[in-house]
Amino acid sequence: MVSVRRVVPILLLAVTIPAWADQSQAVKTDTLPAVKPTTATKKTKKAVVKTTAPAPKAKAAETKKAVPKPMKKTAVAEAEKKPTHPPRSLHKVGDHWTAYNPPDPSTYPAGSKTYTIKKGDTLWALAKQFYNNAYLWPQLWEANTWVTDAHWIYPGDVLLVEGEVAQQAAEGAAATGTTTPSTSMTTLTPGQAVATPQAPGTIASGTPAYRPVLPGDAVGGTTVPVPLGTDNDVYCFGYIGHSDESMPNKISAWEDVDLRYQQYSDVQADGAEGDLCYIDGGSSTGLNAGDTYLLVVPGDMIENPITHEMVGRSYEYRGQVRVLCTGATKSRGLITQSCDTIPIGARLKPLPQIPIPLAKIPSLPAFCDPASGKPTGVIVNAQGGVWLDNLGEGQLVQINLGAADQVQPGDFLTVFRDGVGGTPREVLGELAVLTAENHTATAKVVLMRYQMRVGDMVELR
Repeated sequence: MVSVRRVVPILLLAVTIPAWADQSQAVKTDTLPAVKPTTATKKTKKAVVKTTAPAPKAKAAETKKAVPKPMKKTAVAEAEKKPTHPPRSLHKVGDHWTAYNPPDPSTYPAGSKTYTIKKGDTLWALAKQFYNNAYLWPQLWEANTWVTDAHWIYPGDVLLVEGEVAQQAAEGAAATGTTTPSTSMTTLTPGQAVATPQAPGTIASGTPAYRPVLPGDAVGGTTVPVPLGTDNDVYCFGYIGHSDESMPNKISAWEDVDLRYQQYSDVQADGAEGDLCYIDGGSSTGLNAGDTYLLVVPGDMIENPITHEMVGRSYEYRGQVRVLCTGATKSRGLITQSCDTIPIGARLKPLPQIPIPLAKIPSLPAFCDPASGKPTGVIVNAQGGVWLDNLGEGQLVQINLGAADQVQPGDFLTVFRDGVGGTPREVLGELAVLTAENHTATAKVVLMRYQMRVGDMVELR
């Protein structure tokens, strides 16, 4: 079974289309904005413009038939300059050519849902089709480990779409004595019964034994991998970065400035989705017509509430803008998304495609469980302000641990508070990491025992 503990943040997965002798050029896939490189798992491949590999030699029995070769496909332009080549050794499986050794679909578990790859497919588009969320493409990739390079898939190969998730759900159901698998969060509360192994001779055969969940037990979590966040979580909150991060391009005015003018005031009304705007910055400062950028408002400096050391500056996402046309120093754009009101002066930041982590949420540590001994940090900021002292499930926070501290998207951290009067620490809840900078990360509260606040400690699971 494939672990989906951590999600690989590569962006787009180009599809390899064998070019048969009687076919014309392959359909070109859409190009998405470049990705900010991050640390990945062993499957990580650099997202770059794909190249064309030479066709393999035809077998003697098929000398009259053109052997297909992968066609060129565009993935993420300019993410890296070094090209990534498609697999070079194609062989025939059944009635199609492939670079892999896909399993016989008849060997998949009973009831599994499969899909035969067609010309023009991408894992990105298939994830949107099957899971209604393109950012969950890693779930599709990791369920088919025989696809060794996620940039290239071949028409005719059969993907396992739901088999692994269904199998994990069944195992989770068997462990809890339930009969209906569920992908929703399964939270147990004290007093709720759970199945336990029965002692021989004490209970009739086939009758499960039950005991109540005690207050000190490990509770909560999910039995199957679930998305740890939403698009809004990763594109409408923000991050903690360098105090003077360079973002030279900014919104300078709105197209209907005369309608926004307020008499006796130099302040213009803020913008929102659908507004046309003028931008200070153009081709000379890196803007490209047709690209979409995040709109960022720099905020206050964030300090560690315990040591009072400066962690970095808070940068708040307000929305997104698509550049319609550019000059050397001036551009025009359209606001395509607004998370909040967008002020004049909002900065443009290249839009990364951020995969939403997919993982199985662990139970909260039991009362007697020891600390993990892994890196610890502090909640230094929260969505809504550093003053919040009633944080609970679903809320977003920022911590002073990041990629340089072994924290990656898909990781979990236990929130705790030092005990009073020398007593051991008190476990408060669980965080799931959504994005990670160098020494900071954005996380979401996925489980709670007690309300949390900025200043509470966190420990990597």
